Amino acid sequence: MCSWLPHQLLLLVVCTIIFPLKSFSQQHSLSASAAPTASSFTYPQSLYIDSKAGQIWVTDFSNNRVMRFDVSSLTSVENERTSAIPSEYLLMQNYPNPFNPTTTITFSSAKTAQVQLIVNDLLGRQVATVFSGIASAQRIYTVAFDARNLASGIYLYSLHSPDGSIVKKMTVIK
Repeated sequence: MCSWLPHQLLLLVVCTIIFPLKSFSQQHSLSASAAPTASSFTYPQSLYIDSKAGQIWVTDFSNNRVMRFDVSSLTSVENERTSAIPSEYLLMQNYPNPFNPTTTITFSSAKTAQVQLIVNDLLGRQVATVFSGIASAQRIYTVAFDARNLASGIYLYSLHSPDGSIVKKMTVIK
């Protein structure tokens, strides 16, 4: 009745269901042309994916059906891959903000270079140097900033490198 082909692994369920369904439908005048709908389809009992032929076989014992779906013409789009390695000059917002007395600041550099992370008050006076040194390319740096010696208020922190400068603001609350 069913020929078993080693290179095409057909489910035994498909072979044993198709032939009894033919005789059942001839005896009971079932229409095989009715397409399955959401209301007539119940939980599938078995599923077979034939990737070489591009077909999916589904058995539905509740409605005495074996369905074949041709998916050979479907295509997919590969998801964009995102990297955890930074590829640009970046200064993140400090966290937490507002803060008392410490906060963390995260930054990265696209290329290895001398960088400075400094904190200024609103009058432009430098109140702290948080980081001064060579930052390796494509590495994320997280530094802690302690503002115990500063008054409450808004401060500007900036990252300076040969690529330019980035400025963000933070708030100290005591």
